[in-house]
Amino acid sequence: MKLKLIHTGLALAVIAVLTVTSCKKETQQINDEAKYDAQLIIDDADKSYNEVVINEGGENDEFSSENEGLPEAYILVETDMDDAGFKRGVDRRYFACLKKLNLTDTQAAQIRKALRAYEACKAADIKRHREAYAKLILRIEAARKDLLAQLRAGKITKAEFEQGIKELRADFVKSLRIIKESFAKTLKACYDKFLRATKEILTDRQWKAFVDCYR
Repeated sequence: MKLKLIHTGLALAVIAVLTVTSCKKETQQINDEAKYDAQLIIDDADKSYNEVVINEGGENDEFSSENEGLPEAYILVETDMDDAGFKRGVDRRYFACLKKLNLTDTQAAQIRKALRAYEACKAADIKRHREAYAKLILRIEAARKDLLAQLRAGKITKAEFEQGIKELRADFVKSLRIIKESFAKTLKACYDKFLRATKEILTDRQWKAFVDCYR
C-alpha cells in the first residue's frame, strides 16, 4: 500500500510538472503572437500621426513640424524601392529593416505592388493634409513676422512679443491637431492594409525579424 501511494505521488508530481511546463509554453506562445501582431505597428503609426510635435518659433525661427506633421510610415512611396533607394539603403526604417531580410525577387516585386496600392489609397488625403498644413504655416508665419516687425519698431515690448509667440504656439498646435483629426482615420486604414500586405508577403521568420527591427 505504501509503495502504491509513493508511485501515485510521483505520478501526480510528474503530471504537475508537465502541466506547469505546458502552461508556460502556451503562455510564451501567446506572448510571442501578441508581440508580433501587426496591429501593434499600425497603432504605433496612428499614435505618431496624432501626436503634435513642433519646432518652436521665435525671433529667428519659424514654427514648423517635421515632415509637415506626417510620420514616416505615412509618407512611404513606391519610388523608395528604386535602385537609388532600396538597393543603396534609403533613409527610411521600413526599407532599412526590409534590406536585412534577403527578400527574393518575387517578394521585392510584391512589396513594390503593395506600396503602389498604398500610395494610391492615401494620395488624396496626403495631398489635402499637406495643403492644409501649408495654409497653416503661411498664416502662423505671417502673424509671427507681424509681431517681429512690431517689436523692432518699438510698438510692443519684448514681454508682449514673447506672449504673442506663446499664443501663436498654442494656435499652431491646436490647428495642426485639427488637421490631423480630419485625416487620421483614413490614413490609418490605408496603412493597415499595407502593413498586413507586407506581413502576407514575408515568411513567418522574416516577419518576426522585421518586427524586431521596425518597432
